[in-house]
Amino acid sequence: MRKMVGLVLAGAAAFALTACSGNNASQSTEAVATTVSEMQTEAAAETEVGSYTVTDVRGKEIEFDAVPERVATVGKPFPSIYYAIEGATDNIVGCNPSSITAYNESVLKDMYPQLENAETDWCTKDSTVNVEELLKLRPDVVFIYSTKDKEIEKMENAGLRVVALRSAELDSVKENLQIMAAVCQKEERGEQLVQYIDEGIEKVASRLTDVAEEDKPTVVEFYSDMNVSVKQYDHWMIPSGAKNPAEDLTGKMVEVDMEQMLLWNPDIIYIGNHSDLMPSDLLENKQDGRDWSVINAIKNHQVYKIPIGAYRWDPAGVETPLMVKWAAKIQYPDIFADMDMKEEVKEFFEFVYQYELTDEQVSEILDNRQE
Repeated sequence: MRKMVGLVLAGAAAFALTACSGNNASQSTEAVATTVSEMQTEAAAETEVGSYTVTDVRGKEIEFDAVPERVATVGKPFPSIYYAIEGATDNIVGCNPSSITAYNESVLKDMYPQLENAETDWCTKDSTVNVEELLKLRPDVVFIYSTKDKEIEKMENAGLRVVALRSAELDSVKENLQIMAAVCQKEERGEQLVQYIDEGIEKVASRLTDVAEEDKPTVVEFYSDMNVSVKQYDHWMIPSGAKNPAEDLTGKMVEVDMEQMLLWNPDIIYIGNHSDLMPSDLLENKQDGRDWSVINAIKNHQVYKIPIGAYRWDPAGVETPLMVKWAAKIQYPDIFADMDMKEEVKEFFEFVYQYELTDEQVSEILDNRQE
């Protein structure tokens, strides 16, 4: 590039001298100086292209010389977020082992086969980083949740470029999308995705504004066996019109017993993707010492395994609009009778992931885990 710029400058100077022949020397010199000065300005601007700064959730400015081509992700859902921005690339050289677990259980394995090559032995499921192993991957950037202070400090002390993102809430996911898009120099794509998420959720919430509180179904989600969500999943429960009987308890999740379940007597039970439980475990009363048959959700066959698309639907994430739509259709079948979830999923994946799902893949997402 520098050699080419030099040739252009030389050519510009020669052209200016030729064009000015016959004029006085001062005019000729002035023309040459002006032309060369303009070209030098453009050349200087060219050499700066690729240098930029991104501010993470800590308020820290991280400088980049070029868009990262070797990426490591510590947060579990980050590969699916990165995919939404960049598509299928070889850029992710390392990720959390739990990201690969979700990958193997989801259609992401079909969409993003390159992710299988990402190394996982440098990071534990709880996001503890082995810096020595990570350095071997030579990442240009590492994405991690800001709550992992010790891990961030370790990596930055080792000279790694670290971008901290926010965890847990849906607003955080949208912020993370924009920061990650800025790192990828695709800010417009980040804004498009945030707008699409907001519009998808509002599409559901706006149709439920007239539903009285007493008419909302009582809904419980099991994160794991008898471990229910308190406010952990408000991001989809509230806009989908679910009434969570655990909402007045403390903490994000709480362990309950069958006596509590009998008191709540939920209309619908959802089983999260971090749990090994399946709907048939409750519907067929397979658990020793627990009689699920007296619970309304079991009586009415209203037990569902939450889907997993490119990532798990129940945590706040890119696919939260699909979770909201799916739950709303279960909870209010009459209000959302016109909503075809298979079409919703296809349209979502086409826009967000720029990937066209087959009918079999849509069925894998929505139907295959409901037994």
